[in-house]
Amino acid sequence: MSEGTKKGRGRGIAAWVIFTIAAILLPISLTAFWGQRTLTDTERYVATVAPLSQDPTIQEAVGTLVTDKTVAKLDVQNKLDAILPPKLEQLGPILAGGVATLVTRAINAFLTSPQFHDLWVLINTSIQKSTIAALSGNPTGPVTIQGDEVILDTGEALTAVKQRLVDRGVPFAADIPIPAKADREVVLLTSPQLQTARTAYAIGQPVAEWLIFLVLGLFVLALILVRNKPRMIIGIGIAAVITAIVLKTGLAFGESALTDTLSGTPLAIGQQAFYSILTVFLIDGARAMFFIGLVLIAVGWFLGNSSTGRKARALAGQATDTAGDALSDSPVAAAGAWVARHRGVLYVALLSLLGVILVFFTDTISVTRVVMLFIFGLLGAIAIEVLARSAPRAEPTADAATQVEAAVEAEADASV
Repeated sequence: MSEGTKKGRGRGIAAWVIFTIAAILLPISLTAFWGQRTLTDTERYVATVAPLSQDPTIQEAVGTLVTDKTVAKLDVQNKLDAILPPKLEQLGPILAGGVATLVTRAINAFLTSPQFHDLWVLINTSIQKSTIAALSGNPTGPVTIQGDEVILDTGEALTAVKQRLVDRGVPFAADIPIPAKADREVVLLTSPQLQTARTAYAIGQPVAEWLIFLVLGLFVLALILVRNKPRMIIGIGIAAVITAIVLKTGLAFGESALTDTLSGTPLAIGQQAFYSILTVFLIDGARAMFFIGLVLIAVGWFLGNSSTGRKARALAGQATDTAGDALSDSPVAAAGAWVARHRGVLYVALLSLLGVILVFFTDTISVTRVVMLFIFGLLGAIAIEVLARSAPRAEPTADAATQVEAAVEAEADASV
């Protein structure tokens, strides 16, 4: 085995090792990037969940929770039993029911008002900041750590609702007592969930923002090192498709776990709406990743050495040759000569531009955006090929033809 062959084989092995590492890290990096952009960034988190204040299921969940707590603390039935004379005792349940109806109507009216939206944003901001502080080991605000549990104290939220009801002129709102601390606390996480969450946050937060770029860099490095680039492109496409499937499966399990956790509580009514809007960006990202994977598989096939791939390239070449010949006598032919000389650089520039737009100029990666960029890239590639083929071409000499045939044979024999 020659020295060149050994080096080529070593580069191929290194390329596929790097590819394997990147493929394993891809779903982790996407999840971490989503978490950093959506959950740990207060501004983005609040912007994501703010529309939920208008969701009927969220309003129903909050209304049920607040109404039940309010009616229970007012204790209307016992108070009426204490003040009504014996002859009017039968009116007690009717009056108590009327008060409960009045409470329900007042709270529901508040929940559909702009004031509730403002309160919803305020409470979610406080909870998000407090949760991040708790995971960082410095619990403050309504979310604290007590032993092996993460506890949400709803007292702040109930106090805010009470004050807003008073501001709206609800007569009995000022007399609504806030439950004792033990009665208003909700367990968010328990051990081993707590330790898992804190460990994931401690490890993931420092690298969440840049891990996705490292993974993309590893894929590019693997593509540079490998000899059979079409095969590597297909491999990257398959990794993207598998990543999308893994993310969708993980999201399904996550929703099921959340449903089990909130089952039997008033918050169960709104958990689907909350989970759906909180993960919408990750879901869109998974769908976009699936589409990107299919595109890369198609590109790898088109550039590969399969008989169908070669036929497809021949057909595309004939089409661009025809279009280029039609422009050969036009003023663009002069530009075509320059394009032909710099074709490789132009392709690199086109791909770089698409990558920069996708990563830095889109808040969310969705199928629609990816399709638009794909169409833009395809049109750009067609323009490059047509312009390059519009330049005057010299007839190939016998030696040149022999060199071309040798290059084609070498490409067909290229392995890892």
